[in-house]
Amino acid sequence: MCNLSELVQESAVKQERIAAVERMLKADATKEQIISFGYTEEEIERAENSLYANV
Repeated sequence: MCNLSELVQESAVKQERIAAVERMLKADATKEQIISFGYTEEEIERAENSLYANV
């Protein structure tokens, strides 16, 4: 069984990764550049959706 604190930490890490991708998109990084830093297409999509939802 998974520990609650592990779930909270995992969620925080995921949120920070999305926030990092958002910052890169705002800095006009290309998808290829972001992927080269180890982020996934899913993370990029989530970040794009988040950015455009806040416009």
